[in-house]
Amino acid sequence: MASMVEENNGNAASQWAILGDDILNRITDRFDDIYDYARFGAVCKPWLSFSHRFYKHKHHLFRANHQLPLLVVPMQDHKEIRGLYNIAKDILCNQIQFSLPYKRCCGSSHGWLFFVDNKSAQIELVLINPFASELEKSMIKLPPIQCDDGDRVMHMDEYGVNKAVLSKDPNDFPNDFEVIAIYGGTQTLTHYKSGNNFWSYPKPNKEIQTFADVIFYKGMAYAVDFHSWIVRIYRKRYKQRPGGNNSSPCYLRFKTINEGLSEYLWCNYSGNAYLVETSMGELLHVRRDYLTMEERIRKDVEIEEMRKRARAEYEARIQEDHDQLREEISKIMDELENQKVEEYVEPDLSKDIEQELHKFDKPHLSVNFTVFKLNLPLSRGQKNIETLNGEILFVGDNHSISVPSLRCPTLTPNSIYYTDDYVDVYFQNLAFGSCDTGVFNVENKKFGKHFVPSFSAKGMPPPIFVMPRYRCNAKRIV
Repeated sequence: MASMVEENNGNAASQWAILGDDILNRITDRFDDIYDYARFGAVCKPWLSFSHRFYKHKHHLFRANHQLPLLVVPMQDHKEIRGLYNIAKDILCNQIQFSLPYKRCCGSSHGWLFFVDNKSAQIELVLINPFASELEKSMIKLPPIQCDDGDRVMHMDEYGVNKAVLSKDPNDFPNDFEVIAIYGGTQTLTHYKSGNNFWSYPKPNKEIQTFADVIFYKGMAYAVDFHSWIVRIYRKRYKQRPGGNNSSPCYLRFKTINEGLSEYLWCNYSGNAYLVETSMGELLHVRRDYLTMEERIRKDVEIEEMRKRARAEYEARIQEDHDQLREEISKIMDELENQKVEEYVEPDLSKDIEQELHKFDKPHLSVNFTVFKLNLPLSRGQKNIETLNGEILFVGDNHSISVPSLRCPTLTPNSIYYTDDYVDVYFQNLAFGSCDTGVFNVENKKFGKHFVPSFSAKGMPPPIFVMPRYRCNAKRIV
């Protein structure tokens, strides 16, 4: 074959181009992932056209067989260019690159990527599908999310939305898809239905409800917070619609599926949490910790000691004689009136600032994952499990994914592949190159690595898992 190309290079391309559909079908039937289609279509225009048609015909089979997620990763020296990394093959596909906004991607769902387009006191979500064909939509702009006075401008940037997920692919169901987003400094839920020009919100509540993850599962929507509180989400109509043409006629209500743990104890707090549907249709709750249990218990002891001291000081103060207190106050006021006014000296805060900066000498790294199986739909509650029954989980800013290990024999079964999604002090990990990516084995509790961004990628948007569709408009690097 090599000699034929050397001797008659001009006719070689035409020889490949005239191969019949039956032969091309036998070739493409052996394809495992999107990379095979990309390389196949790069041979010549007839093969590119055939790969488009074949993939469209077979795409539902790839979904049923759990196409493996890929990583969208930052590219060195190219701010607005992202690449695709295949963790199963441990390779970066240099032939496929995307032009995407130079900011954090706050969601990945059904092949679409979510980005925040902040507009002063509003948050606008933009969906981009880098895998869309010429006949499909590749961008969707959603109505602005209304933020209340409690959310400051600092929460209106690319981290104004913690996570967003889709119920369905908008290209397959343009009039029947939904979006749920976790947004703002208090990480509140909001819901959007295709065709509407508004979002639905929970009713104002005295208790702040901060959520970590959401999922569409068997026709319903569920959410989990950082203290294991899991709810089912409903939309209910107002008796009297609030004012404004763009206001929603519905509000969000929650039905408790799993009771939350005490919010006042660090030992009950998880650094992040996820809801994942397995290939067998089960719903899992995954808790991710950045502090060991010993560290969290120590924090609880310190807080309790502080509370006891504060309580003792308060009780001692209220026992003082009111008359004596008034007399002392009077004496102090007299002394102040007779004192000379001294020049104000700015306090030296350098040590305090140094102590605060010292907190960021190290990144936040995951120290443990805990997995629970929810007892749905028969009953409420959850059960701790020590194995994933061969499943492999992919979590992070993406719509949480579960794939059978038979589909990816090169990966570690019963493991959780995770990316850096720590948002509490989000600039902290970015300074180290978004380094909290790895693999956690649920059975032996050991950590491993997959893709690790280079040090030159520090400050760049973190990687995110995506379940790809066929690429037609990605930039090809020759």
